[in-house]
This record gives sequence, C-alpha cells and structure tokens, in this order.
Amino acid sequence: MRRTRLAVLLILAGPLSALAQDGGKKELSPVQVSGSRNGGVDPAIVTAAKSKLLSRNYASSCAFMSSYKASEDSVTLAYMRDFGLQDSPSNEAERLRDTAPEGSAATSMPGSAIAAAEEAVPDPNAPTVGCSKSDRAFAAGRNWIARKDKSLSQAFDAFEAEDFASARKHFEQAWDKLGYEEAAMMLGRIHLLGLGTAKDTKQALAWFRKITDGRFDPVADRMRFDPRSPDQLTVRVDAAMMLAKIHMTGQGTRRDPSEARRWYAKALDFGFMPAAHLLGQAALIGYGGEKSGRQALELFKQAAEQGHAPAAYELARLYRDGSDGVPRDPQRAGAWFLEAAKAGHVEATYTAARMYDLGVGLPLDQGRALVFYKEAALKGHADAQNALATYFYNGQLIAQDMATARKLFQAAATRGQAEAMFNLGVMLSRAEGGPKDLGTAYAWFTLAQASGHEQAAAALGAIEPLLQPEDRARADAILKPQPKR
Repeated sequence: MRRTRLAVLLILAGPLSALAQDGGKKELSPVQVSGSRNGGVDPAIVTAAKSKLLSRNYASSCAFMSSYKASEDSVTLAYMRDFGLQDSPSNEAERLRDTAPEGSAATSMPGSAIAAAEEAVPDPNAPTVGCSKSDRAFAAGRNWIARKDKSLSQAFDAFEAEDFASARKHFEQAWDKLGYEEAAMMLGRIHLLGLGTAKDTKQALAWFRKITDGRFDPVADRMRFDPRSPDQLTVRVDAAMMLAKIHMTGQGTRRDPSEARRWYAKALDFGFMPAAHLLGQAALIGYGGEKSGRQALELFKQAAEQGHAPAAYELARLYRDGSDGVPRDPQRAGAWFLEAAKAGHVEATYTAARMYDLGVGLPLDQGRALVFYKEAALKGHADAQNALATYFYNGQLIAQDMATARKLFQAAATRGQAEAMFNLGVMLSRAEGGPKDLGTAYAWFTLAQASGHEQAAAALGAIEPLLQPEDRARADAILKPQPKR
C-alpha cells in the first residue's frame, strides 16, 4: 500500500475520546488513536504476488482444519528462510504453487523426515475433515485471483482522487472477490462519514463487524505490541476501536458506554495494549461497567509490563494515591514512575524528579532530581522548567546562572505556570538575569495573581507606585492587547 493511501487511512481514524480521572471527577479527555498499519496488505498476498507460492495461511480449511505439522509451522519456515533453506526437502508448504496445487514433476521432491514421522503416528486430536484436494484447489484459486486482482488498488486510487462513488464500488468488489479487510474498513468509514453517499452509521457498524467477526487465530493473528510504535494498528484492531468510539460518542446511534467498553476489551484481545490503558481508566471511574480499582490495576499492569508508557504512568499514580481495593505503595509507585520516565513519558519524568527531590517513594537524591527535571524541561514541561530555574537561580548543585534562570522562568510562565510568572516578575523588577522592566514585571504579577499565586497581590501593591507612564503602557500592551485590524 502506498504511503499516500496509508495517510488517508490515518486521517480518517479521527479523534477518539478516552476516559480520564482528575480530582475524582468523571470526564472525557481527548486522545488521538491513530497510527501506522501493521504491514498494510496481508503479507500472504504479497508473497503470492511475487512468487506464485501458495500460502497455507491464505487457504481456507487447510489453514484452520488440518492438524499441526512442523513442516508448515510459521516459526519453522521463518527459521529455514533465515538460513537459506527454502528448497530443503522439509519445505513442502513453501514449495506448493497455485498453478499446480497438487504438485508437478518440476516441483515434487521426496517427503521430509518430519512429514514422514508425523504421518507414521496418527493424531488422535486431528479433525475429521482435513485439507482435501478441493481445499487446495480453492486456495490456489484465491491465490491466483489475489495476484491478478486490481480492485483494491483501483479503489484507493479513486479515493485519493475524491471519486468516492467509484471508490465505494471498487472497495465492494475487493471485498466480494477476496474479503480484503482493508476494503471493509474503508467502506465502514465511507458510510460513517457520508463520503459520496448519505451518512449511515448502521451500514458502517455492519462493515466494521465483518472485520471483527472474521476468523481469528489468537496466536497467529494477535498483533505484537511494539512500545516504540505504540499507535500501530492492525485493520482488525482499528475496526474494534472504531466500534468502541461510535458507541461511546453516540455518533449516529445511541450512546452505550457498556458496549464501548466491550469493544475496547475486544481490541485488547486482538493485542492492542493501549486498549488496556483505556479500560483501566474506565474501571477507575466505573464508566460503562463496574468501578474497581483492583481491576484497573490489573489492566494498567498488563499494558505497562508490555512497555506501554501511559499505562505505566497510570499504574504508578494508582500505587501512589491508592484506590478502593488498592492500598498506597510509594515504593512501587516510584518504580513505575521511573519505568514510564525511561519510556519517555514527560509527566512521569517530572514526577520522578519530584520524588527524588523530596525523597518520597524514591531515595532522596537531588542530583538525580536535577537530571530528570532537565529532561522534562527540555520537552516543554512547565513545572520542570520552573523547578530547574530555581536550581540555576539559587546556585544549588550547579553554578548560579541568572540569565538561564530568567529564560527558564519565562518559558514556564508562557505555559501558564503561576510560580514561574511570579518568579519572572521578581527577576524583571530587580534587573536579575537581564535588564530591569517594571511594566512587564507588573503584567506578570497580575497574571500570577489571576492564576492564584498568594504573594502576587503584595508584589503588585509594592511595584504599582513605581510605574512610569511608559511602564503602564507596556503592561497594558501585554494585559490588554489590541485586536489586529
């Protein structure tokens, strides 16, 4: 699938409201669930198109009704490929071609020792219906169609050209011919968004269900979560997440939190670890089902142990604050904040710095605290910028540097950090780290007061009698900007 087509799929993924808890209030906070496809088109199709080899996993009953054979195991085949053994006698599954599903003189080779050993001992658990000649012929036909078919490519070309009527026709053809999950996904989005047709959520739900209700091998088909690409989706996961979103927001249908929670659980079954994070948040506030801190902990832990940083952060918060059924555990909280910080979670990085700074949950170590403050500050965390600025201002552990302290206070102040607003006002009024500027200092004290800083009112009272007309003009320019004409 071309990059441009992939981009279209991601744009259509749209925003998804996730559950959050802040100060005990139930609310929905926006998160973006979008990401790269896990390989795009079925790799079996790509293999067939290049080599005409018949993939067992792309067959029909061959892949799901015959008993296990080591010579056809995906791990065995991958091992042989790595060592250049594609033409080994034990590689019957790889040699089968769709142009000759029953073999030919050109491709037939003696049976392998593995296959002979398997056939020598009857399998008592083998299904009564095996991989018959008709199954091989059917699979060969599908493979041949996959190599020749252009309907999916034509559908994406039409979609990119915004010819949605033609795109819908070709996506339907692609689904009817080979059951491409990508085609069903796009048809669901077309009906949901009303692209070239009337909006029809019922139709969209039906197309998404065709994907989620398809045959699913919990071992071979479950996606492997990669913490380096946490937003990566398979088509099956994408469909489940879309179903969850529709039922949560009530887009074109009745809002149903319990159904949304069920689809998040289905996405987790398909291997999407961020769904465990969302389910954990739902369990914490009782959204769409039972409220359970213990259940939230298990869900967060499941994703955190797979390297999902937001889940590790939520797990740490749960251990730090405690909940119904989850006692407070500062040491475990500190350990999980560190894990999330190592994975690049900015809020966890700042929290770990605070724990080192105060010696709560982590050993008292201001040197390490400084390192974590710096890391979070460089990523734009306002509280970390303010904390790092105080180190430079006081000359604590590092050389005093007023100019750097002033820059950091200003960076944090512009992000709405109340203490930084006040501290910047102090430095401006005293000419610390730069020139004196009473007008700008007055403006920052005013903003700090509006943000709830307790000492700002006293500072305003002290500085106001000193203001000159030009100082008031600068303050007014900041506090009362004139609209652009």
